[in-house]
Amino acid sequence: MNIADVINGRKTVRKFDSYVLNDEEIKTIINSARLAPSAMNTQNWRFIAVINQEIKEKMAKAVLSAYDDIISRISKETAEKVERFKGHSTFFTKAPLVIVCIETNAPAFMEGVLEEAHYSIEEIKTMRPNSYLLSMGAAIENMLLTAYSMGFGSCWMVAPVLGAYDMKKVLNLKEGEKIVSILSIGKPSPDISENRSPKKNLEEIIEIIK
Repeated sequence: MNIADVINGRKTVRKFDSYVLNDEEIKTIINSARLAPSAMNTQNWRFIAVINQEIKEKMAKAVLSAYDDIISRISKETAEKVERFKGHSTFFTKAPLVIVCIETNAPAFMEGVLEEAHYSIEEIKTMRPNSYLLSMGAAIENMLLTAYSMGFGSCWMVAPVLGAYDMKKVLNLKEGEKIVSILSIGKPSPDISENRSPKKNLEEIIEIIK
């Protein structure tokens, strides 16, 4: 597969067969994250590959507990909408492999410079995107594309991060480590749809200034 075929063919997969990835396959996927670009080459990441079903279930329990706490604090009308998200936030337990993507502490040098220059919080937000989170996105995309090139399906999930407080305990994370996403990966189930989610037309998103 060339890179264009990988980009054009990759789609989100939420249903997997029973094939369990071996250590070499897992390392190949995560190695592609290691090679991603990162802000100031901080490589502010760590990845935990979870195959153990008991750990996956504990992670899911943390997610559901967080949803229940949120629902207890909001109106009934809003809660009914949130319940729909809740139902789609723990299917990762059925994936053969879950990769927890962790952002590690990195020095935000330029943000400190702007604070010292007395720019407001809003001005800093406009002038300085979260470059370290963008680095995580680059690493995640590398893994999604690599997994697809190896014949695996994947789903990039952020909803489970609602359960990060308890999930950090389950995974024994260090202070300062932040869960930003989890990836569900496995061989696609043979009965999934061949279609991919619709994408905007190029004309809707492009502007060329000459």
